[in-house]
Amino acid sequence: MSNYANNVETICELENTSQAPLEIISNARETLDYCLDSRGLSILMKDAQLWEAITDLKKRGIRSRYVTEITEGNTHICNLIMAKCGEELFHNDRVRGNFMIVDGTKYLCYILNDDCKEDQRHPVKQLLHTQLRPFVDTQQYLFDNLCVKAIPAREKIREIERGIRGNFTEKIQDSLEIQKIAIELINTATYEALLLFSTINSFYRLEYAGILNSLWEASSQRNVAVKVLIQTDSNTDDTIRETIQKRIRQNRLPISIQYITKSLQTKITTLVIDQAISLAIDIKDDTKETFEDASGIAIYSNNESTVSSCLSIFETLWIQSEFDKQNIIKQAYFDMFKGFKLKDEVYTRRWSFEQKNEKRS
Repeated sequence: MSNYANNVETICELENTSQAPLEIISNARETLDYCLDSRGLSILMKDAQLWEAITDLKKRGIRSRYVTEITEGNTHICNLIMAKCGEELFHNDRVRGNFMIVDGTKYLCYILNDDCKEDQRHPVKQLLHTQLRPFVDTQQYLFDNLCVKAIPAREKIREIERGIRGNFTEKIQDSLEIQKIAIELINTATYEALLLFSTINSFYRLEYAGILNSLWEASSQRNVAVKVLIQTDSNTDDTIRETIQKRIRQNRLPISIQYITKSLQTKITTLVIDQAISLAIDIKDDTKETFEDASGIAIYSNNESTVSSCLSIFETLWIQSEFDKQNIIKQAYFDMFKGFKLKDEVYTRRWSFEQKNEKRS
């Protein structure tokens, strides 16, 4: 049953409490601002239709912002929201209640049962819906202030991950232990995995060791953004590049692979997970076939300066690889047309005094 008083609608029926948010979100044209506490996050993830409607906003080019309290227990949900719904997720440890504002004109507030638990099947007691402009403007102002005072979700998640493990930098010499850590890191990646191979042989060794299988699964099953950068010889490795790309196409993997032809000063395989943890593996002997025989000492760390250094190196080389790729494309066009003996031609047009006056008028 719904009743109206001062342009405020109270929605009580179970069916309508599920349908009303869908209708409001589906009709969004520009923005969705969503404030959720831990119970609201649970409702969002368990309501398949609501989740689908929200993820569809990103496809429609509608800006979505989310403010919630990020904890150790919900980081996987928060990473999923950023991957599927948009990057603008913020942490505020004072979030209480659940409401959304659509296009700055529609306000919807969830009123949950007093004894509501996260596993409860029907936790929503009723909804309050209004388009009363002065009230919606006030709530919009409050939401904007929550965002200003909040911190980006990625920063909070990194803080939580460092808190769980403690701040550490370790030297590891046992190659089997290094391999185990690499697989565990990839298996726990939530939104990003960066992998730099200083030699093409390093890529194949990790593939044979089964480490790359974990990377493929993280990408295809958990929507982890995977970037792989491989140092290659541009003169001899065209066939190898095509083989790698063919494997990715066959498995339909959403993985970005770039190649850099600039020779690296050190032979180190570097793994950076969620911009929070790094594993740098020294290649002792690149001629060896197995990971165990080729690997030397590894530096395993969640220290911010160490991780930032690895991240900076990767990003710099990634940008360089983009430039290299563009230059290859340009050269291909030059080679394609150089046999046509094309000439530069300049076209001019004389304008009479009358034509100039007509154009001005």
